[in-house]
Amino acid sequence: MISYHICPTAFGYVAILFQTRPLLVMRVFLPHSRERVLTKEIQRIGPAKPGQTAAVLDMCKDMKAYFDGAPIKTPWKLLDLSGLNPLQRSVLDAVASVPHGEVRSYGQIAAQVGHPRASRFVGTTLAQNRFPIFIPCHRIVRADGSIGGFQGGNDLKKRMLLLEKKKV
Repeated sequence: MISYHICPTAFGYVAILFQTRPLLVMRVFLPHSRERVLTKEIQRIGPAKPGQTAAVLDMCKDMKAYFDGAPIKTPWKLLDLSGLNPLQRSVLDAVASVPHGEVRSYGQIAAQVGHPRASRFVGTTLAQNRFPIFIPCHRIVRADGSIGGFQGGNDLKKRMLLLEKKKV
């Protein structure tokens, strides 16, 4: 069964889409200002109904704390990484290792995973990141320091980076 849980944060409503047995997080949704809009976005992916588990509630608490300025840990054991090849997984792992309040370039991540000329691959992998916030792709910027792209839009990316810099 596929369920979702919506959590209010200081930045708006976020959501977790998950499979209940075994518990596996399929996707995390970035903040929306209206819960109804977020629910419609979830339903566009496929049928899901509201639900919760203790682990999902803990993840919601972590996301709420993140949007209040606290660092966040990646719950690797709960994330559904199926469909990713080993290089994509290594990119996500490298991105998750970028400390709260810091940024790296796409090229730096490519070099970190052993493919220094694969910055476009890094960007493509992050554009498909199903676990933003927990795998903090907003911390990855262009080599010239400009913001780059982001699923939630550049304004949200800037706000998240500012939040982290203020709290570090």
